[in-house]
Amino acid sequence: METRAHHVLIGLFTVITAAAALLFTLWISHSAGQRDYQTYRVLFERSVSGLTVGSAVQYNGIRVGDVTALNLNPEDPRQVIAKIRVEKETPVKEDTHAQLAFASITGSMSIQLYGGTPDSPALIDHAGDEIPIIHADPSPLSTFLEEGKEVVDNINSILANVNNLFDDSNRQNASNVLTNIEQITEMIASQREAFEENLALLGTASRQATTTMASINVLSEQVTQLLEQDGQNVMQNAANASQDIARAAQRMEQLIEQNAGAVDSTLQGTRDIGPALSSLRSTLNSLDRIARELDENPIEFLLGRDQIKEFSP
Repeated sequence: METRAHHVLIGLFTVITAAAALLFTLWISHSAGQRDYQTYRVLFERSVSGLTVGSAVQYNGIRVGDVTALNLNPEDPRQVIAKIRVEKETPVKEDTHAQLAFASITGSMSIQLYGGTPDSPALIDHAGDEIPIIHADPSPLSTFLEEGKEVVDNINSILANVNNLFDDSNRQNASNVLTNIEQITEMIASQREAFEENLALLGTASRQATTTMASINVLSEQVTQLLEQDGQNVMQNAANASQDIARAAQRMEQLIEQNAGAVDSTLQGTRDIGPALSSLRSTLNSLDRIARELDENPIEFLLGRDQIKEFSP
């Protein structure tokens, strides 16, 4: 009897504990249901795949409510209106925005509220009797999903172009190009010795040209020195000789003038002096010409050929 009484007490305690837990759960649920909520409408311009009634509504990552209804906009079926309820103390401002966000890896979605500056007025203050509307921004995920078909089409087009690029004819052309490159490489390798010999000859020719240029420079310096020293002496001597001959001719003319009477009396004397004067004038003209040539181009006059030109490699 005592053992049975203990079992009864244990069973009674278990039942009472379970009932208390159930009552506590109902009280918590009742308390949660008694919270004050504010209803809003979220206007989506794109698809809301994955969003269902009961999906969470978060504000900066904190759950503040849930979705209560989903409907198409009767005025524009491209738009979706989601009716949500959020805790009344949630600071939803006029510049608050919404967008879809992943709720789990299973693909379910939630509504993420964000934005709202402290100076902005509350959205409910200017809504009047109508339910306030929050405009949703397109999320990167929804944009990618909607444009996924276009992306896939572009990828398929690129792959088709690549396949066309590497068709049979183009593959054959590429093979021919590679074959030609290999042949050219083999030809260059076979001519390597000749190429090296040509490089050696080119180096020898360059050194010889350098030596030749040095010799020409020495010759040029010697010619310049000759012109500066001996050439000036020759020009000075020619000028002196010309002056001496001119003075002699002047004295001869004076002598002829002084003996003009004797010259007139003998015709034979006149005939002998006339050719002498002509020869003297010719000699003077030749000396003048020589002096001019020495002055204008002494190198050509002294060397008897054109001036040596400097070698340019």
